[in-house]
Amino acid sequence: NMALSTIGTNSIADSAVTAAKATGFGKIGQVQSAYFATNISTTSTSFTTSGVTDSITLSSTSSKVLILVNGGRSSFSGGECEGTNKLYYKVGSGSDSALIDLKVAENVQSGSYAKTPCSFNYLHSPSSTTELTYTVYFKTNANTYFLSSDSSPINITLIEVLA
Repeated sequence: NMALSTIGTNSIADSAVTAAKATGFGKIGQVQSAYFATNISTTSTSFTTSGVTDSITLSSTSSKVLILVNGGRSSFSGGECEGTNKLYYKVGSGSDSALIDLKVAENVQSGSYAKTPCSFNYLHSPSSTTELTYTVYFKTNANTYFLSSDSSPINITLIEVLA
């Protein structure tokens, strides 16, 4: 039988602790963030880019991307409307593909409507080491829908979560 003893961490050489011994902690590989402080609106009844976008290139196909979209100030012009926001992504120079709904049919109207911000997070498993670009798309059912009015800041943050 081998005797057990306690060794202080200051007595362990840095080179003795390897990634093979220290895995599975959901470590952060990198963080990318883009910030926009401008009016962002649409009159389109089909999904169109909002210009809120950022890109990241993962270090491993087993990494995931934590996507955070926060801020903005929904509003309307020319009459009430319902705005819908959706997250799209593309791999490399490919085409944008719908990933997930952010807000569905947000009702913005005169009277008691609230100029709400967008607050959203999503963990994506893209299995790629090619550049990934994430973009907020939006549309309206009528009139002008604002994702961000009065130049309220909105940002998109992409975080690589290592396997």
